[in-house]
Amino acid sequence: MAFRAYESSIRPIELGRRLLGVVDSQVADDTRSIPHAYTVLLNAKDRAAFEAVENDLRRELAEAVTQHSERESYRLAEPVMVVLRASDEIQPGNVTILPSLVHTQEQPVTPALPADEAVVVTPIAASMSTPVAGAITSAIVLADGTRHVLDTERVTIGRQSGCTITIRDTNVSREHVQLRRRPNGWTLRDLGSTNGTKLNGVRVEGEQLLANGDVIMLGAIQVTFEIS
Repeated sequence: MAFRAYESSIRPIELGRRLLGVVDSQVADDTRSIPHAYTVLLNAKDRAAFEAVENDLRRELAEAVTQHSERESYRLAEPVMVVLRASDEIQPGNVTILPSLVHTQEQPVTPALPADEAVVVTPIAASMSTPVAGAITSAIVLADGTRHVLDTERVTIGRQSGCTITIRDTNVSREHVQLRRRPNGWTLRDLGSTNGTKLNGVRVEGEQLLANGDVIMLGAIQVTFEIS
């Protein structure tokens, strides 16, 4: 993909190289298990430089980790997730990458380091010596707190009883949206609904990659995508 020119010494290829270095450092030799979620902390100016291409960059970084894991026979508990966050503690040109078994909206901020020590690996609290598959789940949470675990490769949400998740509200079309498990995470697609679908306030066009905490509006009905 082509990235526009921006005022930052960090390039996407450098982010990818550093990210894979963190992935390799997290391997548990007895199970070959690695974390699936990675938060890339950047100085606010560097983060702003990627704003126009952030969605594509996140997908490419997640795909790079997925492909690298397949080549190296690493085990992933969930589809790979990569997010970018701004931090005033990170100096311009530096990058801090935080791996975790469960992605959260807020990650601890690591103090800035010299440029040659910019990649910091935070130890995983849970022991990686035991299998982690099945310990992490993705789910759709309704406004009333009802939680629907996504345990199949494809999920439909709509008003009709044949949908995986049924919401009996006239704001919701018979088949409103479809969620699919992709190599780099769960995606959302509107199925030609009458009232439309918004993801974090933006109308959904085509297939959109989901992140933990994303708010989905099915017409006037709100649901949340969560990983726990």
